Amino acid sequence: MKGRLSVVKAAYLWLSMCFLQVFGSACGGSDAGKLVSNSRDTIPMVDSSAVMRSIAHPLSGLSLDSGEIDRFLKKFPDFKEFSEDFRLFYRNRSFNYAWFDQGGLIEQAGVLLAHLEETKDRYISYNVPYQDTMRSIFLLEDGPDDRSGIKPDPTAELMMTGQYFHYARKRWGQRLDGKLESLEWYIPRKKLDYAGMLIETLEGRNYDSIANTVMNQYYFGLRNALTRYRDISEKYPGPFSPISVSRQLKPGDSSLVIPAIRERLNILGYLPSGTGTSVYDRGMAAGVNRYKKSMGMRQDSLITKEMVKELNVPVRKRIEQILVNLERLRWVPRVPDKGDMILVNIPEYELHYFEDGKKVWDCNVVVGKTMTKTVIFSGNIKHVVFSPYWYVPPSIINKEVRPGMARNPNYLASHNMEWNGGNVRQKPGPGNSLGQVKFIFPNSNNIYLHDTPSKNLFKEDSRAFSHGCVRVGKPRDLAIRILKGQSEWTTENIDAAMNAGVERFVPVKKTLPVYIGYFTAFVDAQGELNFRKDIYARDERLYNMLVSGN
Repeated sequence: MKGRLSVVKAAYLWLSMCFLQVFGSACGGSDAGKLVSNSRDTIPMVDSSAVMRSIAHPLSGLSLDSGEIDRFLKKFPDFKEFSEDFRLFYRNRSFNYAWFDQGGLIEQAGVLLAHLEETKDRYISYNVPYQDTMRSIFLLEDGPDDRSGIKPDPTAELMMTGQYFHYARKRWGQRLDGKLESLEWYIPRKKLDYAGMLIETLEGRNYDSIANTVMNQYYFGLRNALTRYRDISEKYPGPFSPISVSRQLKPGDSSLVIPAIRERLNILGYLPSGTGTSVYDRGMAAGVNRYKKSMGMRQDSLITKEMVKELNVPVRKRIEQILVNLERLRWVPRVPDKGDMILVNIPEYELHYFEDGKKVWDCNVVVGKTMTKTVIFSGNIKHVVFSPYWYVPPSIINKEVRPGMARNPNYLASHNMEWNGGNVRQKPGPGNSLGQVKFIFPNSNNIYLHDTPSKNLFKEDSRAFSHGCVRVGKPRDLAIRILKGQSEWTTENIDAAMNAGVERFVPVKKTLPVYIGYFTAFVDAQGELNFRKDIYARDERLYNMLVSGN
């Protein structure tokens, strides 16, 4: 009888909550009836009906004392980073147990425990916090199916939740602890709604499905490439025999090294067959160009020393390169399904323009030299500036302008420069260092995108020549795309403003995020794996941090 009364009371409580929710939303304004939100989350929270559905057995009478969370986090401090997520999750389920019902552990608990027991898989490995304690609580030493003796307990319940949050961060978020600024990465890291993801998991949504909603779209292609390269490593253990060429080879040439190059291209997946003669034929040329494109080289059918150098990179090093960039992709959000976005990939020397989640346009860019690295960060483009002044940075004034003035009294006039309030600026015009247009996204690094009079540099395969800003190969086309939708800015008006010789600021009305990123391995829109040189020498340090567990 007592059990039935508890069922009736719980049902009445549930109906009362629904009643309050309906009438609260009708009378209390736009925020009434919403799930309590964690301000640090950026992925949309699930609605309150999902919270009610997520309570596996709301009538079971299994509830936690709210003080148990504080006691648990004090005992297991490695989970303290999720303190807000613990409270959000349990507050919105009236502190009901999530992982237990009257019969013991629910099915989803077994799924999570299985994932935690497989901490080193094909894509990610990490240490499980309090693993010995967890294995003892959940009788994992007794076999995966023998958990009948596990009774509802606050420590067991909260251990499961803490392990889920930790697993979610390591699998779908940042594996490294600490701030990414130590790696000179200033793009705000992706923030996950751990409570919301746990709700969906308890509803029966599988882990891969959750990954599809929270991971950057380009993560999965690179993860598949990792599988392929690990398969190559297993099939061909040990380093490759080095290949060398004494001269450049073109289609039709014969050389004893041709069979070795053909075989290597076949092993790496760029040619369907690894057998053939010593003649560099047309079929092989297609594979050569495909390989060169994947390395960011000119597709001219020439087998060069630079190409062969890349062919000699050990598969093990390529695997490390992929792992490093998989980690970077865990940090960044998904490409938005709606609206525009710009990505500049520094090692690729490319700018990519996205519309509604699809890449629609790209162009070459010039980035900072090794000594004046382009900063990795993000912002929103606020202005297009036509016929801009260039305000010369103090570092350039000291290193270039003042020595130039000492050698030549007419240095400023010869460079179309002038003093401006104690500083130096270059006047608008075709010779201006910023060219005819620049694109401003406010930031503390004073980095922006801009045109340049030095057009010849865009023909180079390696394009790290600037003082830190990003020079755009097709600035006119970029301006047209950015101002699309602002009817007064027709192509004709843009051309006129670029050549007016008078500076003009144009506010950008739409939200246009721009990311300056650093990816030395990636899968492009055609599904091809690409590698680029680590021009700022950042891969090795990140790989060592991943291997050492930070």
